[in-house]
Amino acid sequence: MSGVLVSLTEQSLDKTMEYLRYMQLNGFNSIFTSLQIPEEDPRELLEPLTRIGQFALKHNMLFMVDVSPRTFKHFSLQQLKDSGVTGLRIDNGMEIAEIAGLTREWRVALNASTIDQAFLDGLRGQQANFASLEAWHNYYPRPETGLELTIFQNQNRWLQSQGLTVAAFIPGDGDLRGPLHEGLPSLEKHRHRSPFAGYLELVQECFVDHVLIGDLSVSTWTMQQFLAWNEGAVLLGVEDQRPSHVWEAVHHNRPDIARDVIRSEEARHHFRGSILPEHTVERPAGALTIDNDKYLRYRGEFQIVLHPLPADERVNVIGYVARRDIPLLPLLHKHRLAFRFLATASYCE
Repeated sequence: MSGVLVSLTEQSLDKTMEYLRYMQLNGFNSIFTSLQIPEEDPRELLEPLTRIGQFALKHNMLFMVDVSPRTFKHFSLQQLKDSGVTGLRIDNGMEIAEIAGLTREWRVALNASTIDQAFLDGLRGQQANFASLEAWHNYYPRPETGLELTIFQNQNRWLQSQGLTVAAFIPGDGDLRGPLHEGLPSLEKHRHRSPFAGYLELVQECFVDHVLIGDLSVSTWTMQQFLAWNEGAVLLGVEDQRPSHVWEAVHHNRPDIARDVIRSEEARHHFRGSILPEHTVERPAGALTIDNDKYLRYRGEFQIVLHPLPADERVNVIGYVARRDIPLLPLLHKHRLAFRFLATASYCE
């Protein structure tokens, strides 16, 4: 699953609904919002909450709401249910017995970063319905407070071993959430990284089942990458693209994984002809290269450079992976994910 975070007050309700329609049409199937933002007046929240909840019900989307004991001073559980809320994300402040009781009627998400064995044992002792329990990480608006990668991975691996679904957030790259407007990631390393690169790392290497976009919108390019992924391939932007047969193909790294480059498994098999030496320059990380006639039997070999390499008269540089997509390369290298290309002139930032 993939989902979106929406604010109940930060932008107009009409704009929020327009965003939800756009994201739902493009395959996003869950919504998250908070009822415990200190700056928000609870009296202003019921109308947007209900509009969003009605949309979620109509389109069979999960609608998860962040709550705390403070929330229930202003909203009853019945009000939340009537508004279309289908799940409660509980950060802190509630007793184990209360949480266990909620799991018998609600989908309940706990703070994934703070769950431990004693807490789960306590829930089991209170006959909590574990089929309704999930583990959702926080998002972190303040720079330098996001989670550390290795601890995050280890915690998620353990949570999954306990039968819990794990969710986490990535930043957007359109309208950013206030009050700081510096991204809403779960992992600090994702704060200024492209959303799709963060998404792919979470699902491929971090034991995360469900990823939500923390900010208010994404760029056209990011949406193109999500749509390409839904069709089975990672989409890479290309700068300074030179004519070649490789641009229209879908590629995979070879199973005998090289140290310095991603080697297309397909390129040489489908090429017949001559490639004259041209633009045989230094190869920085992200350079896209094809071997020319001077490389004899390797003519037509197509590679993505992972580490800087010197110029070689046998190797033509035919383009460069767009800078924002460089973080995707280690994942393509290690996991042999399908990938294809689009010239940067063809997308809008």
